[in-house]
Amino acid sequence: MAFEKPVRPPFIQYSCIDHDFMIFRSGEESKWSNSEGKVLSRDVYEKKLPLMYTQQLVMNGSMPDSVNGLKINIQHASTFRSSFRVKPEEIHAPKPKLFPLFESQSGRANLNMPDDFFRITWRMEFIDAKTNKIHEEKSRMFSAVLYKRGFQFPAKSINGIPTTRKSCDEGYFVIDSADQLFHIKMQKGLPFVRQVELPEGMKLKTIQSVDFSDKLYYAYLFTENNQLFVLTQYDYLLERFDADNINPDKYEVRIYGDYFNFNVTTIGDGFIRTQVLNRDYKKVDEYSETWQTKTERTEGQIAQLLFPAQLKMTDSNSGYINFFVSTNKSFSWLIICFLLIITQFLIIRKRKKKIKTQLIDLLLIGICGIFGFIAVNVFPNKFID
Repeated sequence: MAFEKPVRPPFIQYSCIDHDFMIFRSGEESKWSNSEGKVLSRDVYEKKLPLMYTQQLVMNGSMPDSVNGLKINIQHASTFRSSFRVKPEEIHAPKPKLFPLFESQSGRANLNMPDDFFRITWRMEFIDAKTNKIHEEKSRMFSAVLYKRGFQFPAKSINGIPTTRKSCDEGYFVIDSADQLFHIKMQKGLPFVRQVELPEGMKLKTIQSVDFSDKLYYAYLFTENNQLFVLTQYDYLLERFDADNINPDKYEVRIYGDYFNFNVTTIGDGFIRTQVLNRDYKKVDEYSETWQTKTERTEGQIAQLLFPAQLKMTDSNSGYINFFVSTNKSFSWLIICFLLIITQFLIIRKRKKKIKTQLIDLLLIGICGIFGFIAVNVFPNKFID
Protein backbone atom coordinates (compact mmCIF):
# COMPACT_ATOMS: atom_id res chain seq x y z
CA MET A 1 0.00 0.00 0.00
CA ALA A 2 1.44 3.39 -0.98
CA PHE A 3 0.66 6.38 1.23
CA GLU A 4 0.92 10.02 0.20
CA LYS A 5 3.70 11.86 2.03
CA PRO A 6 2.90 15.51 2.73
CA VAL A 7 5.51 18.07 1.67
CA ARG A 8 6.20 21.04 3.93
CA PRO A 9 7.18 24.06 1.86
CA PRO A 10 10.03 26.13 3.29
CA PHE A 11 9.49 29.53 4.92
CA ILE A 12 11.26 32.13 2.78
CA GLN A 13 12.05 35.71 3.78
CA TYR A 14 14.21 38.42 2.19
CA SER A 15 17.03 39.80 4.32
CA CYS A 16 17.39 43.58 4.40
CA ILE A 17 20.92 43.01 5.75
CA ASP A 18 22.38 40.68 3.10
CA HIS A 19 19.82 41.35 0.35
CA ASP A 20 19.48 37.60 0.06
CA PHE A 21 16.81 35.04 0.82
CA MET A 22 16.76 33.37 4.22
CA ILE A 23 15.14 29.93 4.26
CA PHE A 24 13.71 27.95 7.17
CA ARG A 25 12.90 24.27 6.66
CA SER A 26 10.77 22.77 9.39
CA GLY A 27 11.55 19.21 10.41
CA GLU A 28 14.97 19.08 8.72
CA GLU A 29 18.37 18.78 10.36
CA SER A 30 19.75 21.89 8.63
CA LYS A 31 16.81 24.17 9.31
CA TRP A 32 18.29 27.57 8.48
CA SER A 33 20.12 28.50 5.28
CA ASN A 34 20.41 31.13 2.56
CA SER A 35 19.53 30.88 -1.13
CA GLU A 36 22.94 29.37 -1.95
CA GLY A 37 22.42 26.54 0.53
CA LYS A 38 24.86 27.80 3.15
CA VAL A 39 23.77 26.44 6.52
CA LEU A 40 23.25 29.08 9.22
CA SER A 41 22.87 28.91 12.96
CA ARG A 42 19.61 30.10 14.44
CA ASP A 43 21.25 33.22 15.91
CA VAL A 44 22.83 34.18 12.60
CA TYR A 45 19.56 33.52 10.76
CA GLU A 46 17.62 35.80 13.11
CA LYS A 47 20.24 38.57 12.80
CA LYS A 48 19.72 38.51 9.03
CA LEU A 49 16.02 39.30 9.60
CA PRO A 50 16.06 42.07 12.23
CA LEU A 51 12.61 43.41 11.34
CA MET A 52 11.03 40.00 11.90
CA TYR A 53 12.89 38.93 15.04
CA THR A 54 13.10 42.38 16.60
CA GLN A 55 12.03 41.34 20.08
CA GLN A 56 14.56 38.49 20.25
CA LEU A 57 17.41 40.69 18.99
CA VAL A 58 16.57 43.46 21.45
CA MET A 59 16.63 40.94 24.28
CA ASN A 60 20.00 39.61 23.07
CA GLY A 61 21.37 43.12 22.66
CA SER A 62 22.14 42.45 18.99
CA MET A 63 19.48 44.62 17.31
CA PRO A 64 21.24 46.93 14.81
CA ASP A 65 20.82 50.70 15.22
CA SER A 66 20.56 51.22 11.47
CA VAL A 67 19.86 49.21 8.33
CA ASN A 68 20.87 50.28 4.83
CA GLY A 69 22.09 53.57 6.25
CA LEU A 70 18.75 54.36 7.88
CA LYS A 71 18.43 54.65 11.64
CA ILE A 72 15.81 52.22 12.89
CA ASN A 73 13.14 53.36 15.31
CA ILE A 74 11.84 50.02 16.55
CA GLN A 75 8.36 51.25 17.40
CA HIS A 76 8.01 53.10 14.10
CA ALA A 77 9.33 50.16 12.08
CA SER A 78 6.95 47.73 13.79
CA THR A 79 3.93 49.63 12.43
CA PHE A 80 4.96 48.60 8.91
CA ARG A 81 5.00 44.90 9.79
CA SER A 82 2.11 43.02 8.21
CA SER A 83 1.16 39.43 7.50
CA PHE A 84 -1.52 38.12 5.14
CA ARG A 85 -2.49 34.72 3.79
CA VAL A 86 -5.27 33.39 1.60
CA LYS A 87 -5.82 29.84 0.33
CA PRO A 88 -7.87 28.56 -2.63
CA GLU A 89 -10.28 26.75 -0.30
CA GLU A 90 -11.12 30.13 1.26
CA ILE A 91 -11.95 31.58 -2.17
CA HIS A 92 -14.04 28.58 -3.23
CA ALA A 93 -16.14 28.27 -0.10
CA PRO A 94 -19.72 29.01 0.97
CA LYS A 95 -20.24 32.75 1.40
CA PRO A 96 -22.45 34.29 4.09
CA LYS A 97 -25.74 35.79 2.95
CA LEU A 98 -26.05 38.35 5.75
CA PHE A 99 -23.44 40.79 7.09
CA PRO A 100 -23.20 43.07 10.14
CA LEU A 101 -22.71 46.78 9.41
CA PHE A 102 -20.81 48.36 12.30
CA GLU A 103 -20.92 51.98 13.38
CA SER A 104 -17.61 53.41 12.14
CA GLN A 105 -17.73 56.59 14.24
CA SER A 106 -19.21 55.45 17.53
CA GLY A 107 -16.69 57.35 19.64
CA ARG A 108 -15.96 54.16 21.58
CA ALA A 109 -12.66 52.29 21.76
CA ASN A 110 -14.29 48.94 21.05
CA LEU A 111 -16.71 47.89 18.34
CA ASN A 112 -20.14 46.50 19.23
CA MET A 113 -22.05 43.93 17.21
CA PRO A 114 -25.20 45.55 15.74
CA ASP A 115 -28.72 44.23 16.27
CA ASP A 116 -29.34 43.85 12.55
CA PHE A 117 -27.67 42.36 9.50
CA PHE A 118 -27.81 43.46 5.87
CA ARG A 119 -27.98 41.92 2.43
CA ILE A 120 -27.86 43.52 -1.02
CA THR A 121 -30.28 41.95 -3.48
CA TRP A 122 -32.78 44.14 -5.35
CA ARG A 123 -32.00 46.73 -2.67
CA MET A 124 -29.96 46.99 0.54
CA GLU A 125 -32.03 45.48 3.33
CA PHE A 126 -31.40 45.47 7.08
CA ILE A 127 -32.97 42.59 9.01
CA ASP A 128 -33.44 42.56 12.77
CA ALA A 129 -31.60 39.56 14.21
CA LYS A 130 -34.22 38.88 16.92
CA THR A 131 -37.50 39.47 15.12
CA ASN A 132 -36.37 38.68 11.56
CA LYS A 133 -38.22 41.82 10.43
CA ILE A 134 -36.88 44.32 7.90
CA HIS A 135 -35.94 47.82 9.10
CA GLU A 136 -37.73 49.67 6.32
CA GLU A 137 -36.51 53.19 7.11
CA LYS A 138 -32.86 52.19 7.34
CA SER A 139 -33.15 49.97 4.26
CA ARG A 140 -34.69 52.75 2.18
CA MET A 141 -32.10 55.28 3.36
CA PHE A 142 -29.08 53.16 2.39
CA SER A 143 -30.67 51.90 -0.84
CA ALA A 144 -31.43 55.45 -1.96
CA VAL A 145 -27.84 56.59 -1.45
CA LEU A 146 -26.52 53.56 -3.31
CA TYR A 147 -28.88 54.25 -6.19
CA LYS A 148 -27.79 57.90 -6.38
CA ARG A 149 -24.12 56.86 -6.48
CA GLY A 150 -24.79 54.65 -9.51
CA PHE A 151 -24.86 51.27 -7.80
CA GLN A 152 -26.51 48.58 -9.93
CA PHE A 153 -28.31 45.93 -7.89
CA PRO A 154 -27.80 43.14 -6.90
CA ALA A 155 -24.31 42.82 -5.41
CA LYS A 156 -21.97 40.21 -6.86
CA SER A 157 -19.73 40.09 -3.80
CA ILE A 158 -19.51 41.78 -0.40
CA ASN A 159 -16.04 41.94 1.10
CA GLY A 160 -14.97 43.12 4.53
CA ILE A 161 -14.02 42.03 8.04
CA PRO A 162 -17.34 41.05 9.68
CA THR A 163 -16.05 40.83 13.25
CA THR A 164 -15.47 43.11 16.22
CA ARG A 165 -11.91 41.80 16.51
CA LYS A 166 -10.29 44.63 14.56
CA SER A 167 -8.80 48.01 15.43
CA CYS A 168 -11.55 49.99 13.68
CA ASP A 169 -14.34 49.54 11.17
CA GLU A 170 -13.95 50.46 7.51
CA GLY A 171 -17.16 48.89 6.26
CA TYR A 172 -17.34 46.78 3.12
CA PHE A 173 -16.12 46.85 -0.47
CA VAL A 174 -18.94 45.71 -2.71
CA ILE A 175 -18.92 44.71 -6.38
CA ASP A 176 -22.25 45.40 -8.07
CA SER A 177 -23.85 43.61 -11.02
CA ALA A 178 -21.97 45.86 -13.47
CA ASP A 179 -18.57 45.00 -11.91
CA GLN A 180 -18.29 48.43 -10.32
CA LEU A 181 -16.60 48.74 -6.93
CA PHE A 182 -18.14 50.68 -4.02
CA HIS A 183 -17.05 51.41 -0.46
CA ILE A 184 -19.99 51.23 1.96
CA LYS A 185 -19.97 51.94 5.69
CA MET A 186 -22.07 53.64 8.36
CA GLN A 187 -21.00 56.88 10.08
CA LYS A 188 -23.09 58.18 12.97
CA GLY A 189 -26.04 56.17 11.72
CA LEU A 190 -25.85 57.58 8.18
CA PRO A 191 -24.69 55.85 5.00
CA PHE A 192 -21.25 56.51 3.55
CA VAL A 193 -21.01 55.36 -0.06
CA ARG A 194 -18.15 56.04 -2.45
CA GLN A 195 -17.44 54.53 -5.83
CA VAL A 196 -13.87 53.36 -6.38
CA GLU A 197 -12.65 54.10 -9.88
CA LEU A 198 -11.30 51.00 -11.59
CA PRO A 199 -9.20 50.91 -14.78
CA GLU A 200 -11.25 50.14 -17.86
CA GLY A 201 -11.76 46.43 -18.33
CA MET A 202 -10.52 45.44 -14.87
CA LYS A 203 -12.45 42.59 -13.31
CA LEU A 204 -11.79 41.54 -9.76
CA LYS A 205 -11.44 37.92 -8.71
CA THR A 206 -11.51 38.57 -4.97
CA ILE A 207 -11.07 41.43 -2.50
CA GLN A 208 -9.35 40.71 0.80
CA SER A 209 -9.83 43.47 3.37
CA VAL A 210 -7.00 43.98 5.87
CA ASP A 211 -6.50 45.74 9.19
CA PHE A 212 -2.81 46.61 9.51
CA SER A 213 -1.11 48.99 11.93
CA ASP A 214 0.23 51.34 9.26
CA LYS A 215 -3.30 52.12 7.96
CA LEU A 216 -1.91 52.66 4.46
CA TYR A 217 -4.46 50.63 2.54
CA TYR A 218 -7.87 49.04 2.84
CA ALA A 219 -7.48 45.79 0.97
CA TYR A 220 -5.63 43.53 -1.42
CA LEU A 221 -7.37 43.26 -4.79
CA PHE A 222 -6.78 40.20 -6.97
CA THR A 223 -7.78 40.55 -10.62
CA GLU A 224 -8.98 38.00 -13.16
CA ASN A 225 -5.67 38.27 -15.06
CA ASN A 226 -3.74 37.33 -11.89
CA GLN A 227 -2.47 40.78 -10.94
CA LEU A 228 -2.30 42.10 -7.39
CA PHE A 229 -3.26 45.61 -6.28
CA VAL A 230 -3.60 47.45 -2.99
CA LEU A 231 -6.32 50.04 -2.43
CA THR A 232 -4.85 52.97 -0.52
CA GLN A 233 -6.75 54.61 2.30
CA TYR A 234 -8.20 58.11 2.10
CA ASP A 235 -7.32 58.76 -1.58
CA TYR A 236 -8.62 55.42 -2.96
CA LEU A 237 -5.73 54.87 -5.36
CA LEU A 238 -4.98 51.46 -6.87
CA GLU A 239 -1.29 50.57 -6.61
CA ARG A 240 -0.18 47.52 -8.59
CA PHE A 241 2.35 45.10 -7.15
CA ASP A 242 5.07 44.33 -9.69
CA ALA A 243 4.53 40.60 -9.19
CA ASP A 244 3.16 38.15 -11.74
CA ASN A 245 0.96 35.06 -11.67
CA ILE A 246 -0.69 35.81 -8.32
CA ASN A 247 -3.63 33.45 -8.57
CA PRO A 248 -5.46 32.71 -5.29
CA ASP A 249 -7.83 30.42 -7.23
CA LYS A 250 -5.03 27.86 -7.57
CA TYR A 251 -2.23 28.87 -5.21
CA GLU A 252 -1.84 29.79 -1.58
CA VAL A 253 -0.76 33.43 -1.41
CA ARG A 254 1.25 34.88 1.47
CA ILE A 255 2.26 38.53 1.78
CA TYR A 256 4.66 39.73 4.47
CA GLY A 257 5.43 43.43 4.73
CA ASP A 258 8.11 45.28 6.69
CA TYR A 259 9.78 48.70 6.75
CA PHE A 260 11.70 48.02 3.51
CA ASN A 261 10.00 45.31 1.47
CA PHE A 262 7.02 43.13 0.66
CA ASN A 263 7.53 39.37 0.34
CA VAL A 264 4.86 37.96 -2.00
CA THR A 265 4.89 34.16 -1.87
CA THR A 266 2.82 31.75 -3.95
CA ILE A 267 2.69 28.06 -3.04
CA GLY A 268 1.30 25.52 -5.47
CA ASP A 269 1.50 21.84 -6.28
CA GLY A 270 5.23 21.15 -6.41
CA PHE A 271 6.61 24.68 -6.08
CA ILE A 272 7.08 27.76 -3.94
CA ARG A 273 7.96 31.17 -5.33
CA THR A 274 8.76 34.39 -3.45
CA GLN A 275 8.84 37.75 -5.21
CA VAL A 276 10.31 40.67 -3.26
CA LEU A 277 9.09 44.21 -3.83
CA ASN A 278 10.25 47.48 -2.33
CA ARG A 279 7.90 49.96 -0.66
CA ASP A 280 7.21 51.48 -4.09
CA TYR A 281 5.82 48.06 -5.14
CA LYS A 282 8.65 47.45 -7.65
CA LYS A 283 10.23 44.00 -7.91
CA VAL A 284 13.67 43.70 -6.32
CA ASP A 285 14.39 39.98 -6.53
CA GLU A 286 12.76 36.57 -6.58
CA TYR A 287 13.49 33.01 -5.49
CA SER A 288 11.76 29.71 -6.18
CA GLU A 289 12.04 26.03 -5.36
CA THR A 290 10.38 22.97 -6.84
CA TRP A 291 9.83 19.42 -5.63
CA GLN A 292 8.18 16.29 -6.92
CA THR A 293 4.42 16.43 -7.07
CA LYS A 294 2.26 13.54 -5.90
CA THR A 295 1.99 12.15 -9.44
CA GLU A 296 5.78 12.26 -9.84
CA ARG A 297 6.52 10.44 -6.58
CA THR A 298 6.47 6.64 -6.23
CA GLU A 299 3.08 6.49 -4.54
CA GLY A 300 1.60 8.70 -7.26
CA GLN A 301 3.01 6.58 -10.06
CA ILE A 302 1.57 3.45 -8.44
CA ALA A 303 -1.82 5.17 -8.14
CA GLN A 304 -1.73 6.19 -11.81
CA LEU A 305 -0.90 2.64 -12.78
CA LEU A 306 -3.79 1.17 -10.79
CA PHE A 307 -6.53 3.77 -10.93
CA PRO A 308 -7.80 5.65 -14.02
CA ALA A 309 -9.48 8.29 -11.82
CA GLN A 310 -10.10 9.36 -8.25
CA LEU A 311 -13.40 10.32 -6.66
CA LYS A 312 -13.16 12.39 -3.46
CA MET A 313 -15.58 14.28 -1.24
CA THR A 314 -13.09 17.09 -0.54
CA ASP A 315 -10.63 19.06 -2.63
CA SER A 316 -7.56 21.05 -1.57
CA ASN A 317 -8.74 24.03 -3.64
CA SER A 318 -12.30 24.14 -2.32
CA GLY A 319 -14.07 24.60 0.98
CA TYR A 320 -17.15 22.74 -0.24
CA ILE A 321 -18.12 19.12 0.40
CA ASN A 322 -18.91 17.68 -3.01
CA PHE A 323 -17.99 14.93 -5.45
CA PHE A 324 -14.63 15.83 -7.00
CA VAL A 325 -13.39 13.68 -9.87
CA SER A 326 -9.76 13.86 -10.97
CA THR A 327 -8.52 11.83 -13.93
CA ASN A 328 -4.94 10.68 -14.35
CA LYS A 329 -2.87 12.54 -16.91
CA SER A 330 -0.92 9.37 -17.62
CA PHE A 331 -2.47 6.48 -19.54
CA SER A 332 -0.32 3.84 -17.85
CA TRP A 333 -3.46 2.49 -16.19
CA LEU A 334 -4.49 1.12 -19.60
CA ILE A 335 -1.76 -1.51 -19.21
CA ILE A 336 -3.36 -2.75 -15.99
CA CYS A 337 -6.79 -2.64 -17.63
CA PHE A 338 -5.52 -4.81 -20.49
CA LEU A 339 -3.99 -7.32 -18.06
CA LEU A 340 -7.18 -7.38 -15.97
CA ILE A 341 -9.29 -8.01 -19.09
CA ILE A 342 -7.06 -10.97 -19.96
CA THR A 343 -7.32 -12.22 -16.37
CA GLN A 344 -11.10 -11.92 -16.43
CA PHE A 345 -11.20 -13.70 -19.79
CA LEU A 346 -9.30 -16.63 -18.23
CA ILE A 347 -11.68 -16.61 -15.25
CA ILE A 348 -14.65 -16.78 -17.64
CA ARG A 349 -13.10 -19.72 -19.50
CA LYS A 350 -12.40 -21.51 -16.22
CA ARG A 351 -16.00 -21.04 -15.11
CA LYS A 352 -17.12 -22.33 -18.53
CA LYS A 353 -19.31 -19.33 -19.26
CA LYS A 354 -20.12 -17.86 -22.64
CA ILE A 355 -18.03 -14.84 -23.62
CA LYS A 356 -21.06 -13.13 -25.20
CA THR A 357 -22.85 -13.00 -21.85
CA GLN A 358 -19.80 -11.47 -20.14
CA LEU A 359 -19.10 -8.64 -22.58
CA ILE A 360 -20.61 -6.05 -20.23
CA ASP A 361 -18.26 -7.18 -17.45
CA LEU A 362 -15.25 -6.97 -19.77
CA LEU A 363 -16.33 -3.52 -20.94
CA LEU A 364 -16.72 -2.38 -17.33
CA ILE A 365 -13.19 -3.55 -16.53
CA GLY A 366 -11.85 -1.79 -19.62
CA ILE A 367 -13.39 1.51 -18.54
CA CYS A 368 -13.02 1.36 -14.75
CA GLY A 369 -9.86 -0.70 -14.39
CA ILE A 370 -9.30 -2.34 -11.02
CA PHE A 371 -12.58 -0.87 -9.70
CA GLY A 372 -14.49 -2.72 -12.40
CA PHE A 373 -12.51 -5.93 -11.87
CA ILE A 374 -13.34 -5.97 -8.16
CA ALA A 375 -17.00 -5.15 -8.83
CA VAL A 376 -17.67 -7.91 -11.39
CA ASN A 377 -15.99 -10.56 -9.22
CA VAL A 378 -17.29 -9.57 -5.81
CA PHE A 379 -20.78 -8.76 -7.12
CA PRO A 380 -21.21 -10.98 -10.21
CA ASN A 381 -24.14 -10.46 -12.56
CA LYS A 382 -26.50 -13.31 -11.65
CA PHE A 383 -29.15 -12.35 -14.19
CA ILE A 384 -27.03 -13.34 -17.18
CA ASP A 385 -25.74 -16.86 -17.38
